[in-house]
Amino acid sequence: MRNNTFFSKRIAVMLSATFFITGVFMTGCKKKDNELGLGLHPEEDLVGLNTTDTLSLITYNALSDSIVTDELASSNLLGSYVDPFLGKVSSSIYTHIRLEGAVDFIPSGGTINDIAIDSAVLYLDITGFYGTLDEQTFEVYQVTEDFYEDSTYYSNSTLTTDVVNLVASGMGSITPNGDLLSIPLSINDFAQPIVNQSGTGVLDGNDGDGEFIDWFKGLYIKVNNSSQMEGEGAILYLDLESSASRVTLFYRDTLGASTEHDTLEFDFNINSSCARFSNFNQDYTGTMVDQVLNDSTIGQETFFSQTMGGVRAKVDIPHALNLLDSGNIIVNKAELVLPVQYYSGDPLYPPDLLYLVTENDEGGISFIPDYNDSPGGNFDDDESSYTFNITRYYNQLISGEIKAQPLTIVSSGNAVSANRVVFNGPETILKDKPKVVITYSKYE
Repeated sequence: MRNNTFFSKRIAVMLSATFFITGVFMTGCKKKDNELGLGLHPEEDLVGLNTTDTLSLITYNALSDSIVTDELASSNLLGSYVDPFLGKVSSSIYTHIRLEGAVDFIPSGGTINDIAIDSAVLYLDITGFYGTLDEQTFEVYQVTEDFYEDSTYYSNSTLTTDVVNLVASGMGSITPNGDLLSIPLSINDFAQPIVNQSGTGVLDGNDGDGEFIDWFKGLYIKVNNSSQMEGEGAILYLDLESSASRVTLFYRDTLGASTEHDTLEFDFNINSSCARFSNFNQDYTGTMVDQVLNDSTIGQETFFSQTMGGVRAKVDIPHALNLLDSGNIIVNKAELVLPVQYYSGDPLYPPDLLYLVTENDEGGISFIPDYNDSPGGNFDDDESSYTFNITRYYNQLISGEIKAQPLTIVSSGNAVSANRVVFNGPETILKDKPKVVITYSKYE
């Protein structure tokens, strides 16, 4: 991931279990002599080396299935942005909060009325972002149904919530400007009801019957950016297990002399014991990707790969076996080259690494045979393209060991990053077109 210089930290993006598809077309032909691949067959059997890049490609998009987003070891995503190609992309979070310890806010010799609450703040540790750091409107709601750490939740999972926005009135519009997002919460709607549970057993612990998690199910954190325009907004990368991510209650014991009324703090932690998951939403209405989904032939001009359970991109090589028409061959080297539309400084940058996989009828994926030699395609900033080694894949294809099927391009961090890629299709009006470059030897 590229640096967001606004922040001092970089997010470490992990490979997620669910991926996205990207597709491409290919062209051109020439012949050259070199030592590539010699030794695969006896030298006297080799007729010569040939290179071609004229195989046609079919590129298109498909909708992705939902992906698992609970208790992720890396980032949780929050926020929204409007992509010029893919429309509005947004993410919200459901999470438990837990008492830092048993607490009774009633002071010794006093009553609950002797406690003055100054404020309550939801802090979220920001490790990076994708997009532009514009103002966003954050909302927080109380979850009203149980959810569990040992259950599985997906990118389209939701929970019921109360209708009251717990953010302090007029305080939800925030422009992130550092490593910590601070969302002021309402004293009357959030803090006071919790303090009022002193002495009832609710604040004695987290997990027992009638204790805190049983009474306060959790928080739903979202954005409401109804007026966001194209090119505005960002997805924030949050570390919810960081000690900086918490809700802090600031209060005073007003018994005794006013000089003794020091401000006290109590934390509600978000940690590894909390159930939590992200909910993703993509609105493709009226977008270019919507056109490709409705008419796959438009993917010949432009097609897309998106994380967050968004659209998958696919590449098909329909005439891959045509090389066999020239006789017995061995593929010495095969590469899939995919140019992308990206300029330096664009806040919607492509991921550093993409992978090629195949999918079965049940939706399961397998890395192509070349994965162990070269795991994926690295993004080349100078060329604005990805190059994938598919040599073993192609040899197994022409030998009949594997069957021909579309290739799926997947990104690392499907559930923990917001990257997307805009690929040139084989019929693009732009200069750089996708291609398969194959160097092969004929033998007797």
